[in-house]
Amino acid sequence: MQTQTRIPALPNGSTFAMHRWFYKMYQADLLYHPDDPAETIVNIGSGQPTFSADECAQLDAAVSRMFDNHGDKVYDVAMQYFQKTMAIESK
Repeated sequence: MQTQTRIPALPNGSTFAMHRWFYKMYQADLLYHPDDPAETIVNIGSGQPTFSADECAQLDAAVSRMFDNHGDKVYDVAMQYFQKTMAIESK
């Protein structure tokens, strides 16, 4: 039996895959700063962890892989989706 996860897969090391991953995280309202370990992310209202232990492992692996493949470009791509979340238009 396959369990359902909220975390998008990162199928390969392409820049397109990284954009798609952040876009899916944005759509699911699950964005967080890539420097933060996933297990430290909590719901502001309840103080409960946002992600399960399995999700944390998936997230940490995905973010690590993106940094390995793209270095600081991860921040640039993530920022695009944070700006969308905050309705900030970039020039």
